[in-house]
Amino acid sequence: MDMEGQPWYRRPQRVVAVICALIGGLLIAFGPEAKAMWWPDGAATAEAFEVEALPTPTVAPLVVYVSGAVVAPDVYRLTPGARVVDALQAAGGLIELADVSGINLAAPVRDGEHIRVPYAGEAVAQAAASEQSGLINLNRASAAELEELPGIGPTLAARIIDRRTGQGPYRSVEELREVPGIGEKLFGQIAPLVTVGP
Repeated sequence: MDMEGQPWYRRPQRVVAVICALIGGLLIAFGPEAKAMWWPDGAATAEAFEVEALPTPTVAPLVVYVSGAVVAPDVYRLTPGARVVDALQAAGGLIELADVSGINLAAPVRDGEHIRVPYAGEAVAQAAASEQSGLINLNRASAAELEELPGIGPTLAARIIDRRTGQGPYRSVEELREVPGIGEKLFGQIAPLVTVGP
């Protein structure tokens, strides 16, 4: 009996302490054998700590149309982050008559984009046609030439050229909408006066 008049085995705290001491002593005394007795082959510990992996998000491929002077013109699916050179490789590469001098091969591909590789000599013919038509070629125009367009001052002319040098040649007149400061109204005024060539 203890000082409070109860046998030691009737005090819950002491009973728990004695049981823990016995289990601890067994684990120390028998080491790995005691562990195997409680958790055979470690299966219980592996199951207890098994974590379910989170599903990885699926990323939609980029779908692009490659045409012109390539081996196999067609629609191709590319991984996100692909470049124009990747699209051309997917199309089997270039044919001998291809002229990529006006194409930025390092430009990132956009979903739904049409990449057309001109044939040799075609670029010269297009440039001559644009000069005869009086249209301003967005890929060759100087700041002074761009300022001749209605509503285009030095600031917007510089932005048009900055976009061209930063992201590669314009592939369509519609890409002017990406230039900060060119809204729908201004785009409607200048679109008939410009062209995209090499």
